[in-house]
Amino acid sequence: MFRQLTLAALLAIVSGIARADFSYDNVQVGFGEIDDDAEALFAGGSKSINRNLFVLGNAYAVDSDLGVEGMYLEAGLGYAMPMTPEADFFVNGQVLYANFDVPGDDDDIGGIARAGVRFAPMKNVELEGAAAMSSNDLLLDDGFGVDAAARFHFDPRFSAAVGFSKDTELDGLFVNVRYQMQ
Repeated sequence: MFRQLTLAALLAIVSGIARADFSYDNVQVGFGEIDDDAEALFAGGSKSINRNLFVLGNAYAVDSDLGVEGMYLEAGLGYAMPMTPEADFFVNGQVLYANFDVPGDDDDIGGIARAGVRFAPMKNVELEGAAAMSSNDLLLDDGFGVDAAARFHFDPRFSAAVGFSKDTELDGLFVNVRYQMQ
């Protein structure tokens, strides 16, 4: 009996969900933390090549309470595949260049590989989570990272998100606004 009620409830919820139709054509700006002693302003975007393939890039300006300033740039390719009408699976790989005003070698080139899911549980709400492997000695220790965000769509073009990132480009809370090109 419990299974039938659970299935009926899930079907009722899913039947009220509009198709997400995720787009990978956008520009965004935001602010985020890096550890406890630095902040970053960032801007980026992505552009679809076809239904599944897209290019993406980001630029971050970093300011630390410890007097270290710098920037890093990312560029790469991504692939998105619809899993259900409400969810997309995506993977991307990016080259990451970092340049900071630290003694000695002040720049480094590395990379980030990421896999995640975008999910629209209801109209105007999008959830995203991803896991990443990264390599860039100036920005962060090489290794594994995760990030998650909740996005609210004010209309089909404008949205805002709040999220948390650990050991990837950002390391802490972040907020951003996105303009969806259609």
